[in-house]
Amino acid sequence: MKTRNLPILDLLAIAGIFILIYSGYSTPANLLIGAYLLFTVYRNFPTLQATKGSRAYNAGNTDMAMTYFKKAVKHPFAKPYIKSSFGYILLREGNLTEAEKYLVEAENSKMRDPRFRYNNILNMAILEWKKGNLPKAIDIVEGIKEDYKNSIMYEILGYLYIASGDYEKALSFNKEAYEYNKDDYVITDNLAQSYFFLGDLEKAEALYEKAIDYIKFPEAHYYYGQILQKKGDYLGAHDALKRALRLKMSFLSIITKEDIEEKFDALKKEMAEKNLTLESLEEEKKRREEEAKLLEEKAKEESDEKETSEYKVD
Repeated sequence: MKTRNLPILDLLAIAGIFILIYSGYSTPANLLIGAYLLFTVYRNFPTLQATKGSRAYNAGNTDMAMTYFKKAVKHPFAKPYIKSSFGYILLREGNLTEAEKYLVEAENSKMRDPRFRYNNILNMAILEWKKGNLPKAIDIVEGIKEDYKNSIMYEILGYLYIASGDYEKALSFNKEAYEYNKDDYVITDNLAQSYFFLGDLEKAEALYEKAIDYIKFPEAHYYYGQILQKKGDYLGAHDALKRALRLKMSFLSIITKEDIEEKFDALKKEMAEKNLTLESLEEEKKRREEEAKLLEEKAKEESDEKETSEYKVD
């Protein structure tokens, strides 16, 4: 039974049910309805499993996600986009061999929806990058960018430019991406990294300040921590790098956990050399916040007094 024939089967089943009902054959009609419902459940089983797998993965339960997706892709009615989605997750987990298998299967299938086809092309580009073919990966995405302008394309190509070390090109492209979607945290991080690598720490910091509390991947906190350290904000740098270490690393990154640990150790060494402790830094931060609050209250009182004197009647 081929998937492309399913719409015809649906029509035949529905037509058969109506014919049996109007002909007075209620028992055969009920049996056909039951069989059709069971078949529908069976046909949609891989979609249901893939949905559960995606939710589990987004919740951080990788093992459960793998279990759901393996059931989905092994099913006779597994759609190409499900195999592509599983391939992407395998990429994120560093399983290139298995990822390539499912991505190629999806590529060789006829995906009528162009969104699924283009998404698989993007996944294939990521695969090429992680296989060591970065120029080919960039060529793949550049080949579709005019036909498939969306946030995912901007995220991937912007990051590939950064990975290539062409920071000027990365900056130009990531500015365009940011104009396209300022609310996308990956795009925001890509632009901030572009500024970071070009030495424009103020612009990088400004971008991170807007989004850092909502970002749940380690790269942003890693670079933000380095910026704060260079500014002399050791407490902020410590918090950022510590959070970067707690967040799950992805295989689809140009940094590793060891990179973060190295920067964190270097920060702690610098703090020790300057006799700075977290306790003293927290006390200093609290003192400054209290001074700022007092100054703000004083300014408000002076403003209120000025307004009162201006409207006072002699």
